[in-house]
Amino acid sequence: MADAQQNYHQQQQQKQSVRLDSDEYQKFWLNLWDTKTTRWDKGDVSPALRELISEKLWQLPSGQGIVPGCGRGYDAMFLASPTLHMVGADISPIAVETATKLRDEKQIPSNVVEFKELDFFGFDVPESKYQVAYDYTFLCALHPSMRAKWGARYAEIMAPGGHLIALMFPLDKDPEERNIGPPFLLSKDEYHRLLDENFELIHYDPKCKTHDDRVGVEVITVWRRK
Repeated sequence: MADAQQNYHQQQQQKQSVRLDSDEYQKFWLNLWDTKTTRWDKGDVSPALRELISEKLWQLPSGQGIVPGCGRGYDAMFLASPTLHMVGADISPIAVETATKLRDEKQIPSNVVEFKELDFFGFDVPESKYQVAYDYTFLCALHPSMRAKWGARYAEIMAPGGHLIALMFPLDKDPEERNIGPPFLLSKDEYHRLLDENFELIHYDPKCKTHDDRVGVEVITVWRRK
């Protein structure tokens, strides 16, 4: 575990902070998809999410769910069910096209999960709002200056009693690394700062299953909308 954490931090220290305005930031991420530079993609559902739902049998509300920054859509497809319609949202048309193709290959009906090219901060929210949301490698992709807006937006789109599953990543306590990214380093305290006003933490598992190269730097949590 110590070796995995050390290797991860060494990789982070080799990066330079990305400081761009919102339009340039969007172009930055679109370019990563255009050039197939998607190193964050692990090719499958997160082990922590799979464990939470399939092994610990976490009961999710029925209704509508959303996965911002869905990428190839593994998590949205995994969470979708006949009682929970999922939307995978991404700013990249390539991501949306790829996720839709993968869904069709898996023969998952479009009325169970769909993928849309959306700006998380600007799309029209359904009247009933969302009962479930999943956030992983999304908050950490945003520059720290955008974090307050992230928390406020989740409060806006989530229905009372809705569950926000946040797989905290990457976690670290070295303040010198806070502005290196993306991914930008986070902490449990930062999530509390962003969510406590409108959400209650109802599940926290620091021993959750994880990818081998992310041991010690991610923790799965569930927050309920007040």
